Amino acid sequence: MIKEPDLFIAIGHVDREATRQLNDLFHDAARLRVSDVHLLYQEGKCQICFRAGGVLEEIVVVDAQTAKQFDEKIRARSQMSQADRHHSLDGRMRLRYVDRSIDVRVSVIPVVGGQKIVCRLLDQANAAMDMQSIRMTSMTRYYLEELIEEPQGLLLVCGPTGSGKTTTLYGLLGALNDGKRNLMTIENPVEYVIPGIGQVNIDQHVSFPDALRAILRQDPDVILVGEIRDAETAKIAVSAANTGHLVLSTLHANNSALAITRLIELGVDPQTLAAALRGVLAQRLVPTVDPDAGFDWQEPSEFDAAWMALHGIDAQGLYFPRLDKGQQFTGKTPVIEMVKADKAVRAAIVSGMGEQPIFNAAARQMQFETLAQAGVRLANEGVTSMDQVRKIVGQDAILPEVRRLGEVLVANRWAELTQITAALETQVTRYKQGRLTRLGEILIEESICTLEQVIDAIGVTEGAVESAFMFVLRGRLTEKELKSTVQEWKVQTKRESLFDMLVNKGYFTKEELYESSFVSCAGRCTTCGAGPCQRAEDRPAPAPNALSRSRIPVSGLA
Repeated sequence: MIKEPDLFIAIGHVDREATRQLNDLFHDAARLRVSDVHLLYQEGKCQICFRAGGVLEEIVVVDAQTAKQFDEKIRARSQMSQADRHHSLDGRMRLRYVDRSIDVRVSVIPVVGGQKIVCRLLDQANAAMDMQSIRMTSMTRYYLEELIEEPQGLLLVCGPTGSGKTTTLYGLLGALNDGKRNLMTIENPVEYVIPGIGQVNIDQHVSFPDALRAILRQDPDVILVGEIRDAETAKIAVSAANTGHLVLSTLHANNSALAITRLIELGVDPQTLAAALRGVLAQRLVPTVDPDAGFDWQEPSEFDAAWMALHGIDAQGLYFPRLDKGQQFTGKTPVIEMVKADKAVRAAIVSGMGEQPIFNAAARQMQFETLAQAGVRLANEGVTSMDQVRKIVGQDAILPEVRRLGEVLVANRWAELTQITAALETQVTRYKQGRLTRLGEILIEESICTLEQVIDAIGVTEGAVESAFMFVLRGRLTEKELKSTVQEWKVQTKRESLFDMLVNKGYFTKEELYESSFVSCAGRCTTCGAGPCQRAEDRPAPAPNALSRSRIPVSGLA
């Protein structure tokens, strides 16, 4: 077998210079961490652009003769027809330089006046990427690692082209590739080759549905479907997830809730989907600020504050990097929105009411943050800039209608966002130790909030209904009275405390709310899950809430 040459080669002195330019072009692209190289052939010339950091930038325009030689060499190395100029073509090639190897996925399509070649540069380091190297909150990582240990079910990763979906899925495959599972993938095309995994390449001979049916006869434990793009693939994937297989796949959707409704639009039965689904990740990639470049911090501009208000984010106390024009970025960081398919989310799916109920159900989950919240958190940590966050998230916003405990405490200035996030980190640590501790308990333990503050905050959240049921058990009000009050409470435009409404109706007093009515016989607060409850005057004073220029995350306001 003849070994393929490492790089593009010249066949004579006529194309020697063009060959050198083409080899240098791809080497420069890899060195600059370019994701795509665009070659547009029109009007007797070729415009060459690099996409780096999500932005397309023109690099050079070459003459017709050089452009022709570029085309011939790219087609030859990608094993594409030189004669076919009327159909779109796909191929791949590998270039081996002294300091690096590059795998390149090549797409050619006819356009008016010529053709367009787009070369996607694939970093083979992503094939072996460890989940720990993918940046995400500890809450998201905890639930994601828990989810992939499920024996069956469907996990979706959604987002536009170039949002890092494949990298995340390969990270999950790497975590699952322990030699004890039969892992199979169906991709168009296979981007990263992983030893020990059966990978099927989709082409004109094999379709996604046909390959998926065939793989189901291969005794798989885990199936990665490169993309669910039609009704037939969607139904087979969901069916496989319900019959003893863990199915990982991608879907083009703007957010996690839309991914779920998109599957229903493709004809998947909501009941079947609710039974199969385990979770959905929506993600984008933002350029990462070079940590060695140095920058100052600045408060949100009026434009930033207005954009955050549109997405339900309080701008007070936040600071972002002030970047000079031309500030260097290095690499990319994922912005992740994760929805677990718990009981409430499954009920929202079955209801068929669309995205809003799904977001409302997800908002009660500890790890959940919208793409906008996750992006602002990263900017506030100095990872990226607000300009980049606004660019990848956009203006459209579906906001959860549910208020969470952390949000209320921060809005009332009873806690800082940093304190809420630290408490959630503690909560995750305890989960891993097998200890179920509620957020309110940790905040009281750490002397961040008083018991009264936690209970008052819970009174305007969805948790108020469950907590108020304690008074039904104690005979202070009937289920009918509680249900009637809850209905009044939920229709308010600006929701007041459910507890205050019940107090005003004379069912119990504020003192009972803060004392015996919410303290179990074991001395645990049934509202916040705290240990022995203490009156404010008996407890140490909470730490002052002085807002600093610290990097204040906005995630995890559960």
